[in-house]
Amino acid sequence: MSTEKDTSDRQRQFALWLTDQAQAPFVSDSVETKLLLKLGGNRKFLHHIETMAATAAEHGGSLSGLLATALERIGALGSNALANTDASTQRELLDHLVQLQTGTVQSLVRGYNSKTPTNTAPADRETLLDNTIRALDQINSVINSSLELDEVLQATVASVADLLQVPEVTIYLYDEAIDRLILSGTRAFEQTAVGHTTLAIGEGIIGWAAQAGQPLAVRDAWNDPRFKYVPGIGEEALRSFLAVPIVLFKVGRLVGVLNVATSEFRDFTDEEIRFLEIIAGQLSIAVENARLHGQTDNALHRKIEQLTTVQNLARTLTSELEPESVLTQIAQAAAQLINAEKAAIWQLSEDETRLSIVAAFNLGLAYQQHTLDVGEGVVGRVVATRAPVVVNDAMNTQLLVASRDLIAGEGYGSMFSVPLILRDRSIGAISLYSSTPNEYTQEQVDLAFTFANHAAIAIENARLFEEVRRGLETKSILLQEMHHRVKNNMQTIASLLEMQARRAETPEASSLLKLSAGRIGGMARVHDLLSQDSIGQTTVADVIESMADMMRSDLSASGREIQIIVDAQPGTMTSEKASVFALVVNELMWNAVEHGLNGRTHGNIRVSTEIHNEQLSVSIADDGISIPSSFDLNRDQGLGLTIVRNLVERNLDGSFEITASDTLSGAVATVQFRP
Repeated sequence: MSTEKDTSDRQRQFALWLTDQAQAPFVSDSVETKLLLKLGGNRKFLHHIETMAATAAEHGGSLSGLLATALERIGALGSNALANTDASTQRELLDHLVQLQTGTVQSLVRGYNSKTPTNTAPADRETLLDNTIRALDQINSVINSSLELDEVLQATVASVADLLQVPEVTIYLYDEAIDRLILSGTRAFEQTAVGHTTLAIGEGIIGWAAQAGQPLAVRDAWNDPRFKYVPGIGEEALRSFLAVPIVLFKVGRLVGVLNVATSEFRDFTDEEIRFLEIIAGQLSIAVENARLHGQTDNALHRKIEQLTTVQNLARTLTSELEPESVLTQIAQAAAQLINAEKAAIWQLSEDETRLSIVAAFNLGLAYQQHTLDVGEGVVGRVVATRAPVVVNDAMNTQLLVASRDLIAGEGYGSMFSVPLILRDRSIGAISLYSSTPNEYTQEQVDLAFTFANHAAIAIENARLFEEVRRGLETKSILLQEMHHRVKNNMQTIASLLEMQARRAETPEASSLLKLSAGRIGGMARVHDLLSQDSIGQTTVADVIESMADMMRSDLSASGREIQIIVDAQPGTMTSEKASVFALVVNELMWNAVEHGLNGRTHGNIRVSTEIHNEQLSVSIADDGISIPSSFDLNRDQGLGLTIVRNLVERNLDGSFEITASDTLSGAVATVQFRP
């Protein structure tokens, strides 16, 4: 209850404070400021304001005085509050101030009008007061419905022009970046001049009002020494000017100037000047609010664009696996992203004690050759602490280890460095350089830090790729050497078997020894093929051709003219399957010679392949004696076919069958497996 009573008392005190005509300055602590800023939407507070206005009307008080005082005090409140808030909360603060100002004005008008007879003929003063209220309502409705600055400005110039019945209303907004006033809104001037016509502070009547910080009413502008004619915008017919500065909460922050002009000579009254001051006060909040929202939106869009750029660069970098190329691209991409003039990629040595430049963009050779210990200089500290370091003045800092001559030779005035971090471990750093001191912002440092995280992954990917490639090269050399030695050993064994076959006492023993020698010789041929390949692979066609060449040589030596035709499709095969496949092909070709073409000196053998659904099908057909219709592979297979079947099913995980040929007179042996 005490908290609720205290809040109610504060509301009542503030209502009295707003309607009080005293000029005492308002002083508030941060807690009270936060409370008061919430009052714009509080019904009880607004009811107090309405009641006080009604009381003032009963006692003959002036509504214009109430409005002016209320807006002045709200301005003081805003000034006090802004001085105690940081930039991140100013937008929310301005939203509350707009709501407070709108609610206060509307409540004062309702309360005052409730005690003022509606049938009383309004005096000029009250007509202007009504116009003030109407203008504020129109402007507030735009402020509450839109954050577009152009809409707020156009609503303001339209309301002021209609209610003051003047032909021209202009709003110039102050641009701190160029220190000039820019024409941003107009009622009658050429619209093409908006955004292009500018005035210096102190230049012309409008510039004078901005510089002095007070209204300036001029009856005869063309004969006033402060007047400056701007050709091409339509000032020729204008005579009298009233320029009122737009200042945010009287804290010295110039927002712009609100100016009205007439085509006839006119003496602007105090009430008209006060009217424009009230409008300018309301406009200052609206402009600042719209600007802050615009800055937030622009910052958000800029951040999205920057992160999209980082993602695109990261995608490009991770697709490149050559270490030297990756490092060079990182240096160039970092400079492009941050708009830096120079860049360097520093890499940690294998013993993690030294740092050296491994890639650079626009840096001289002399600079690229110096190295640092971990913890030494800017880059050494960045790697040691895993945190960015910014140097605003390179020539006057003790952080940089490089000599002044080296820094001067490179011509950079500021630099910063961010760590390359991989799995919580520093592997190096990215440094970026500019010729201008105090060049880099925290936003740029944060962006570079984000990019560095992606760059570290790209560097590690390239390093692992290089490591794997070197490992494969080493293993490939060892594998080639192994196949070469196996081939030599098998050829030796085959030669010994052939020698023994020539000395065999019986034809059967000689035939078996020759057959074994042929099988081992076929395997030696395969290892010879594998020893010539750098990755331990060969092709289906090479294996078949090698076996066919060996068979042709043996048949020619025995005086038999049997043609072996090979029609093989391309396709690779691993060393494990190649050895088994060679034995199968060799055995089936010998089976065709010894059984299908038995006793014949002439004949044909065709070896063909097909690939379907990643399955290799190999057919070996002859035009010799066909197999009998009663042939059953499970029952009638001999030693050779038993060897083939076991090799195909157990080692190749495939299938084997032998059937009568549809095109030739002989048989067809078919092997299917995934190579």
